[in-house]
Amino acid sequence: MLTIIGKRILVVVPMLWAIATIAFYLVNLIPGSPGRTILGDAASQQQVDALNHQLGYDRPLLVQYGDWLAGAVRGDFGDSLQSGRSAVGDVTARLPITLSVAIAATVISVVVGVLVGVAAANGGRWLDRSLQAASSVAMAVPSFWLGVLLVFVFALGLKWLPAVGYVPFTEDPGEWLRSIALPSVSVAMIGTATVSRQTRAALIHELGQDYIRTLYATGVPTRSIVLKHALRNASTPIATTVGFQFIGLLGSTVIVEQVFGINGLGQLVLGAVTSKDLPLLLTVIVLTTGLVIAVNLIVDLLTVWLNPKARRA
Repeated sequence: MLTIIGKRILVVVPMLWAIATIAFYLVNLIPGSPGRTILGDAASQQQVDALNHQLGYDRPLLVQYGDWLAGAVRGDFGDSLQSGRSAVGDVTARLPITLSVAIAATVISVVVGVLVGVAAANGGRWLDRSLQAASSVAMAVPSFWLGVLLVFVFALGLKWLPAVGYVPFTEDPGEWLRSIALPSVSVAMIGTATVSRQTRAALIHELGQDYIRTLYATGVPTRSIVLKHALRNASTPIATTVGFQFIGLLGSTVIVEQVFGINGLGQLVLGAVTSKDLPLLLTVIVLTTGLVIAVNLIVDLLTVWLNPKARRA
């Protein structure tokens, strides 16, 4: 297991460097001037040029990249041009908000998706077709549209849940759960459909194996066969799907945050792009990339744990 972890880390470092390098040059293609961002439209071009010179943004791009990379290696991504605070601090302050919704949506996707997939694989042709049709519809519904619909029904109509805003967990766990309920369900819909389809396909494959027929012949109860034997052996592709779904749901969360007025990474990224806040935007890209790589590493290790044969790969 340690050997597998070591090999994955050796791949992660150059991957993260390559993504950070590409991001640096792409971000610098965004039209606009950092000096103009700080001084505003009322400043003269001479003032903007002077500030760009003071901040070093008039130097050759390769020189800027070298300085930025040297700071990034030390954990210093510079200060945000909008707030004047550490860019890392601004991102880490918003990241838990986005992660709260994304993780909750992933949990909903796994629990509901696996239950629906098991029901579809074992419930007969009519139930299987009905659930498959429902999952197809769920995959076609945009998360932000579903979010608006949920707000109308559960916030404005029934008044069960808040329509906008976010309450930190440390402040009030109950209100925190209520504040992320609707965004999480909105984001989880597509993930639930994907997990249910993968669970159904993997479970049907396992139920057709010879060892399953042997278990039935020896009188093992159906529930034990499905949940204890077939579902466990089908869990490897399901775990891989869940890992990819978390990454996708994280991106969807950034969009859905705008619907529910949640001050997470979505608004931070939008403000960084419109104002060409290069340090902040690069920090978001690098840190979220690192998070995605970490999730993939966890999925790889989970796959090895569930399927020991993968250790030989």
